[in-house]
Amino acid sequence: ATALKEIWGGEPPMPVIVDLLFWLHLMALAMGIGGGIAMSQVGPRLIAATPDQRAPWWPLATIYSRIAGAGLILLLITGPLLLWLRYGGIEGLNGWFELKMALVAVIVLTIGLSMRGMARLRRGDEGGGKLMKVAGALTTLTAAAVALAAVFSFH
Repeated sequence: ATALKEIWGGEPPMPVIVDLLFWLHLMALAMGIGGGIAMSQVGPRLIAATPDQRAPWWPLATIYSRIAGAGLILLLITGPLLLWLRYGGIEGLNGWFELKMALVAVIVLTIGLSMRGMARLRRGDEGGGKLMKVAGALTTLTAAAVALAAVFSFH
């Protein structure tokens, strides 16, 4: 906040803060999508590898899933802030927004299941790979549906 005050020579105007939050929201979306795309390539290779061949894949899976997870956390923080600052809350938003929120809940669940599957696979439980595969596919489909619902929510 102090740095912003110095840049603007006082309190920054609220529209600028909202625009910066929207930029951060878009960056978080890019992190989530980028990490997800990367995991769509690393995950199947990790699952298909024998336990002794997985070592090179774990660091990649770890960093990509952390990037995607950080993106999700930022989206969950910036989204409500944007709603509050830009729209004054959820009143007046349409049914697409309600669908988007339901899908956000689903994607949080599918990402959690995928992470659980990855942890199980890391411990040597091959069933974790199956969970990763199913949850990863559901996450991809749900992400596309969230994006579509978001487009129709805010116009």
